Amino acid sequence: MECQTSSKPFPCLPPSTRPVPLSSRSYLYRVNEGLWGTTGAQKVISQLNTQHSAVTRLKLNHNPLGDDGVSQLFTYLCSASGSRHRATLSEISLTGNDIGCKGLQAISEYIRGTEVLNTLCLANNVLVADAAVFSSLAGAINSSKLRTLSLAGNSQLGDAFVECFLPSLHSRHLHELHISAVGLTSRSAPVIGAWISGKSPRNSSGTCYLQTLKCSGNSLGVEVYANQLAGSPAVPDLSDDSPAHQASETDPPSIPETEDAWKESERALHRVLMRNGYWKRQAEKEALILLKYSRPVLLRPKSSPITSSPSQPPSRLLPSTTALFPFCALPNELKLYILALLAPSLSSAQRTRVYNYASDPSTLPPLLPTLRRDMGQGCLADPSSLLGATIGFPVISPGSSGQRCADGKCMGAGNSLLCGREKERNRFLEAVGCCIYEPELEGKD
Repeated sequence: MECQTSSKPFPCLPPSTRPVPLSSRSYLYRVNEGLWGTTGAQKVISQLNTQHSAVTRLKLNHNPLGDDGVSQLFTYLCSASGSRHRATLSEISLTGNDIGCKGLQAISEYIRGTEVLNTLCLANNVLVADAAVFSSLAGAINSSKLRTLSLAGNSQLGDAFVECFLPSLHSRHLHELHISAVGLTSRSAPVIGAWISGKSPRNSSGTCYLQTLKCSGNSLGVEVYANQLAGSPAVPDLSDDSPAHQASETDPPSIPETEDAWKESERALHRVLMRNGYWKRQAEKEALILLKYSRPVLLRPKSSPITSSPSQPPSRLLPSTTALFPFCALPNELKLYILALLAPSLSSAQRTRVYNYASDPSTLPPLLPTLRRDMGQGCLADPSSLLGATIGFPVISPGSSGQRCADGKCMGAGNSLLCGREKERNRFLEAVGCCIYEPELEGKD
């Protein structure tokens, strides 16, 4: 058992908005300790009740808690007694806990509406394809801000799981999905392809925001899978887990022609991923450029009677404003048409969201620095820099209000720790839905 605790940070803030700095993190790791059923769950609950600080990571891998134990644990976390942990838990790992559909239903109720939980691992359990349970799970994920979900190793799920789960899943926040070794066959390839391409009949949003899909260890078939995804503009990164073919005793012996065909299909899939990776980066780049030039043109003061929509008639501007910058005197239709030329890769819906964001004064960063030393803001110093004792604390440039890196000495630039600038940039891209390439819908300009 490993438990790391410290005193409560920032008691003046409500739990849902309280940052969790490095010095105040609390992890609860009880891996492979023989925690069984409701008795094991009660031991975990007792330890959570005695914690001095709220837990941010809960890892209970390889304990046979089963449905009853998991249900009891998550009922506690949803109760008033466990609410302080629910407000801070960002990662839950329940690998190999003998969880079935009853336990999964309790987990679904826990994650419904949560804005804190980022990662949920349910790998190597005994889940089966129950349509009602997985529809409930999809709805819970859609209402939450869960970013990573792992269902890998649940070999009894099969094709029926994909058919009842993916079409109902349309979360804008879920970026990574692991469904490796869940018993899929080529029957699931069209369903996965339709879901990723936004053509699923039950997906009203028409857009898939997934960025990483891991589905190795199945029998999807690379050729079938590549053909299904070739026309999709939003194929996520398959990382190192491309959909491998699972050999069985009934498979015919490999022949050179078959091996060549598989290699060619893998190369075709790689080309699709390279293409879509390019368009994703282009969409992010153009969204940032569009915001930069939309701010001075579309932003209205809070006292302005104009509504937040930039497509409505503008309020009367001061004469000095139009004299210094005559572009502001143009009708809004012309302004938006000219601004759209800066982001030709974005869809009209994406550009509209950027315009609304740029014209909203509440999205502006604060002008004055905070008076409280906030470990949740700013950047972490690079130990290789000559900052001495400031390592591990926010590095803020003078006059930056905590929003800028300190002369390139931020560790986040190399994806190692935290960069405040990158965090704010990603938050903006998610808010306007420009973290993916979104083609124009058919029948629209």
